[in-house]
Amino acid sequence: MLMTTTASLETHHIRQYLGIVAGEAAVAPMEMRDFAAFIKREGGGRHAQFEKVTRETRQMALLNLEQEAKELGANAVIAVEFDYAYFAADGLMMITASGTAVILEESKTTGRVPKQGG
Repeated sequence: MLMTTTASLETHHIRQYLGIVAGEAAVAPMEMRDFAAFIKREGGGRHAQFEKVTRETRQMALLNLEQEAKELGANAVIAVEFDYAYFAADGLMMITASGTAVILEESKTTGRVPKQGG
């Protein structure tokens, strides 16, 4: 399914808007607590494990977003945005991906709807 942060696609016509969709994912690994301790101790810097957990959680949110869009019959989601929440006391991170589910019409210029992934 095509997902984009833009509100329109230059080479495709949006035939139908199906509504707002969202996908959430939350994780509370020990690494999150370690990250909070790392920041307090070191005063900043990169934390590879935290970055990995964030990427994985964002991907789960996108998969949930895609599932909700498919249930509406969409073949694309436009205007995708992310919201991040981190609750340090619980070591919980939540990521929400939201956007507008749409049905794209085949472009007369390219003759096809682009496919994402392999």
